[in-house]
Amino acid sequence: MVKHLSSKGSGIKVKVPKDKLEDPVKAGFRRSIGLHLRCRHYRRTLPDGRCVHVEETRDHYVVHIDETDPAVSAVGHLRKDAPGLWTAMCAGVGFAAGLMAGDKERRGAMGLAGALAGLIIGLLTGRWGRK
Repeated sequence: MVKHLSSKGSGIKVKVPKDKLEDPVKAGFRRSIGLHLRCRHYRRTLPDGRCVHVEETRDHYVVHIDETDPAVSAVGHLRKDAPGLWTAMCAGVGFAAGLMAGDKERRGAMGLAGALAGLIIGLLTGRWGRK
């Protein structure tokens, strides 16, 4: 399964019944975190820096390849594999920077301008449309 998915590239999700795959930990995967909070997550790093990401639900696994393993580069992983979260974080950082840069009278406007700048940066630097 890993060889098949890694040859197809990242972003292709495969749903597999739990009885068809070995337990991820026994197969050499490490516990991880992911955006779907109700799932258990497992990852295994590939030699090229990508990773196999397994999401475990009650009755099946969802398996896909992430472009960048978060253990290799957390920022790269967010940019390439979670661009929505990346963009939100950029907007938040921009907002905070704007608040800190503004004086009392213009703090709100500077925060808004910083959030907008962060949003644009996040949109331009994230990899959209791949997952």
